[in-house]
Amino acid sequence: MFGYVIPDKNNMYIKDFNVFSSFYCGLCKALAKTGTQATRLCTNYDITFFNVLLHSLSSKEVEFQRRMCMYNCKKKVCVSPDELTLKMADLSVLYVYYNADDDVRDGKPMRIFVKWRLAIRKRRAAKRLPEIDALMRESFSKLRKLEETSCEHIDEVADCFAALMRDVAKQLVKTDENADDFMYNLGRIVYLMDAVDDLEKDSKKGRYNPILLNFGPCDDKKAYLKQHYDELSFLLNSTYNKLVGEYNLMPIKLYEGVLSNTVYLGIKLQIERLLKGEEKCRLTRM
Repeated sequence: MFGYVIPDKNNMYIKDFNVFSSFYCGLCKALAKTGTQATRLCTNYDITFFNVLLHSLSSKEVEFQRRMCMYNCKKKVCVSPDELTLKMADLSVLYVYYNADDDVRDGKPMRIFVKWRLAIRKRRAAKRLPEIDALMRESFSKLRKLEETSCEHIDEVADCFAALMRDVAKQLVKTDENADDFMYNLGRIVYLMDAVDDLEKDSKKGRYNPILLNFGPCDDKKAYLKQHYDELSFLLNSTYNKLVGEYNLMPIKLYEGVLSNTVYLGIKLQIERLLKGEEKCRLTRM
């Protein structure tokens, strides 16, 4: 469930894109510092956004530095890994590990390679963030039980990931009610977008998907989305509207340009693309 919380680069100020890019590279550096070069592959836009948001909510300014990039062999400006960014690196590993474990259980055997490569690094992350590891283990276990019983209640299934996102944020920084509700709806919409994105694949391979249980099998994704557009649009946009409403009430003091672009434009753009049946996302290259 990655690749949905990304900025809209085409409508982003250069200064804000540079800040987001620096956080992205900083997460990559933090993953290398706390693990191996292979763990850099856990760098993703969703956790980068999460990192920017939590720094803003906790009023923690970051330091920027020029470091050599292993990917393109050029010096790039990146965030110097502070305590919170190092925790976000551990969080990224835990998310990728448990997501890969869930994929393997869903019949995606190739993802076992990801679990194997991250096994040692995951144990280290779990040791440093035991409460968060326990939250993830419990959340994904609850999700599997609902899947095994073919739960048709979309709200109940989406609540697993939504509550996880909210509770993880509360473990990392001090949050208020608005921030809690924002994180809950962020987790909910990520789960729903992933379910919409996988409609055709899940239908053809007989995998669990709460949307399929409510609206029937999907043979052609674009035709299916057209047929059920009103219902699916309401499902996604009602959650998105709650997300925006809570964001408007949050005390955003730092990196507002990055966060507002992602919330107001980036996520909305992904919803529109998903409802048209387009590919998962057009990556915003750093």
